[in-house]
Amino acid sequence: MARIQVVDTIIEKDGKILMLKRNFEPGKNNLDLLGGFVDKGETVKQAAIREVKEETGFDVQLIKKLGSFDFFEREEKTDNVFVGRIIGGKLKKSKEGEPIWIDLEKITSDDLAFPQVHLRVLDRYKKYKTENFKNGN
Repeated sequence: MARIQVVDTIIEKDGKILMLKRNFEPGKNNLDLLGGFVDKGETVKQAAIREVKEETGFDVQLIKKLGSFDFFEREEKTDNVFVGRIIGGKLKKSKEGEPIWIDLEKITSDDLAFPQVHLRVLDRYKKYKTENFKNGN
């Protein structure tokens, strides 16, 4: 059986990342990365851009694919994670939740709606930031 493809995008500004405080279970009132399911006929990049727009109102440019993370949470999934930057739009709430800027270093597993995968994703992002800083990017 094929794995279900999902996407997440990390956007950072002024030392904080943009996350969504979820309106629905699972993980209601907890933090979630910006993302969701890939629709039929859609690439993972198209899905990442669409999900950020739907959840935050922002238009984004994807800078890098951070990686793919396999996990099992109700079904077999592969989370395709991107790093993005805002290129337009205006911040707004969505039916999925409220976008909030949060200090990456202050996020704990108890804050996250899906800690089993998002802790791995955030750790990888921290390593990516450190490597880029060392390389002068």
